[in-house]
Amino acid sequence: MFDVGFWEILLIGVVGLLVIGPEKLPEVARNVGKWVGKTRRYVANVRRDFESELNSSDLRELLGEQEAQIRELRGMVDQTKREFGESVETLGADIEKDIDEVKSELKETTTVASDAVTAANTPDKPTDAT
Repeated sequence: MFDVGFWEILLIGVVGLLVIGPEKLPEVARNVGKWVGKTRRYVANVRRDFESELNSSDLRELLGEQEAQIRELRGMVDQTKREFGESVETLGADIEKDIDEVKSELKETTTVASDAVTAANTPDKPTDAT
């Protein structure tokens, strides 16, 4: 903005002394000082509010990015669940098929063994050739 140096303040003081007079100059200077202080506080508050809003918008943006990442992770978890479920179903079907094959082989083996035992326990009947 602009900078007020020593010579400018001295010039303002001399002009104020000439225009206002020595009796009212301290009172006017006090009022000007109050107004300058109020103005500085107002500007500082506005700057602080502006920075606060800027930070909150940054936080909102960061929050939005994190929500997007969370949605992406949820999608990945759901996809992994589906793939795992499909793998389990396929594995279960393969196991059931293997169990059925073993059962049928066991039945065949049991039937063959049972026929062999029956044949071994049955005496041969002599044929009537007389």
